[in-house]
Amino acid sequence: MRDPYKVIVWGPGRMGSISIWEIVNSPAFELVGVRAYSEAKNGLDAGTLIGIDPLGVIVSNDVEELLGIECDCVIYTAHDEGTYHTDEEILTILAAGKNIVTPLPYQNVQLFRDQTFLDKINAACQQGQSTFYADGIDPHLIPNRILLGLTNGNAEVKAVKLQEHWDCSEADQGPLQYIGFGQPPEQAETIDVSKTMAVNFMHGIVRTAEQVLGVEYDRVITSHDFIPTPVDIHKPFLIKAGTVGRITHRMAGHVDAIGPDPLFTIEYHWLIGDSMLPDGVEPGQYYVGTIEGRPSLRMTLNYSVSNYSNERFFQLGNLEVEPSYVATIMPCIQAIPKVCRSAPGLMPSLDPSINWKQDFRDL
Repeated sequence: MRDPYKVIVWGPGRMGSISIWEIVNSPAFELVGVRAYSEAKNGLDAGTLIGIDPLGVIVSNDVEELLGIECDCVIYTAHDEGTYHTDEEILTILAAGKNIVTPLPYQNVQLFRDQTFLDKINAACQQGQSTFYADGIDPHLIPNRILLGLTNGNAEVKAVKLQEHWDCSEADQGPLQYIGFGQPPEQAETIDVSKTMAVNFMHGIVRTAEQVLGVEYDRVITSHDFIPTPVDIHKPFLIKAGTVGRITHRMAGHVDAIGPDPLFTIEYHWLIGDSMLPDGVEPGQYYVGTIEGRPSLRMTLNYSVSNYSNERFFQLGNLEVEPSYVATIMPCIQAIPKVCRSAPGLMPSLDPSINWKQDFRDL
């Protein structure tokens, strides 16, 4: 049995802190460094930072020092602003010889980013003999490996749709107002940050589905809806009737030869409380996936602390963690051994091994 995989966590915010917890609680991995972006965290012990016993790993904002640490892989969990502002730092890490896994919206980036960026990232990987891979609950685990994997039982596929329902009731007031909650719909529609963040993730999902299903879209249509609440909502802050209580981001790929409806659609529903769920969706249905075809099917999936309790959060050190956040970072952590064995360059997504294709000769 080999020694544990040595890992640096790059960005100890919410996702990075969960990564630290999961790494130190697994015998397969060893935490060897943590990259901070604030002076408040710089110099702290990584264990102290997340509320557990000291680990002897000091959080640092010294990039040159961190790049000198021997490690097998970097888990890159920097804050996402929806602008791909992380590009240059990722290139620096790869060129320094560090493999990267990330839950940021870079899944199958070769399918939707411009050639200039792709040339840069491939050059950085060749320089450092490193591998770059993006994963996560969404844009990968649920829409790609699970939902598209179910098409293995289809003789015909006319439409695939995935809805994600994220109840933001436990989030802080400031970030929620920043993206439009509690504002008049016409004012919320002028806010770009939530649109760009969602679009970046949806691009990876929709373009990956195009590749996996072996089709070519005739067009891809993106839309955003800002739905007002009919009554006052009092948690997490007062959201008055007539102001935004749900934000829906949607991207759909059309294949005219298959039918008039989109072949593949992803919908993000960010909402406050069960009263703002879309029609036909019941409380607790975190994901709803439908496949219209021969045969047709409907899948509902929820993440919870336990199937036998109503607890909403895991208590991991000083972290209160929603179950979906664990499921976001674990595909990245579990991919580390494969990333470390892969050839330098962009590592494509781990697709379902067998699924419906428009034409099986494409295989």
